[in-house]
Amino acid sequence: MIRHVLQRLLIAVIRFLAVGFAVLVLMEFSFVVMGEAERHVWSPEAYGVVPPELAPRPLTWEGLIQSRAAGTARVLVLVIPSVLLIGYSWGMLGARLRRYHAARLLAAPFAAFACVPGFWFVVLVAIVSFFHWQRPGFANDLVVERGPDLLAWWHAAVVALPAMAGGAAWQIRAVAAVLERETARPWVRGLFVAGANDEEIFYGRAIPRAASSLAALLDRPVAAILGSLVVVESAFRYPGLGSLLVESVRLGSYPGILLASLSLALIVLVATLLRELISPASRE
Repeated sequence: MIRHVLQRLLIAVIRFLAVGFAVLVLMEFSFVVMGEAERHVWSPEAYGVVPPELAPRPLTWEGLIQSRAAGTARVLVLVIPSVLLIGYSWGMLGARLRRYHAARLLAAPFAAFACVPGFWFVVLVAIVSFFHWQRPGFANDLVVERGPDLLAWWHAAVVALPAMAGGAAWQIRAVAAVLERETARPWVRGLFVAGANDEEIFYGRAIPRAASSLAALLDRPVAAILGSLVVVESAFRYPGLGSLLVESVRLGSYPGILLASLSLALIVLVATLLRELISPASRE
């Protein structure tokens, strides 16, 4: 067990270093080769203090990344459990009612909201925010000085809603597809011939046999969720890692791009590591 954990940790570290190297190469190519910038990414002069456009108050790079990571963490705390809960429960229900194509019907509202209605949801909230606060997004300068910061959690919930919709739609279809493939195997027909009913076969045999494949889906929505947060956080001007990445690219800030990219990659790698540690398939 310890050997397995150390092996997966080593692989995770190698993956993280590879992602960091790829980000540095991409930054060098984008800014120096294509943009003809005078500063190289490995030059100490390319990294300075935090630009005021990235932080409303003076912060170090460490303080900025901690603040932005806390904002994104609030969103992920709301999104990931919701996606897994809805995805697995509704996916199993869709596979159970596979003869009615229930998986597509259950995933359709989430997929639709994640596309056109989700976009208009972002636009409407941005418009209301602009006319109410005279600023777009959540830049309203309201600060909770005492008690729990429910305002921050409300902002995170609004940002999490479009991101959750797309992830839940994908997870429902993926879980249902795994179970539908399992129930289409030849052993199912043998159990029917032996007198077993559909409910016993599905819950007593199909789900346990497909446990390793279902566990392999645990980390799949994370990358898509983070990708959507880059767009949604920027639209709402929500102070998270996704908006930090976009703002840093606009400013040409090397530290902001590097720290935001590595932070997002680290979240994906940690999710992958956890899935590999708990997945039954990883121990076979």
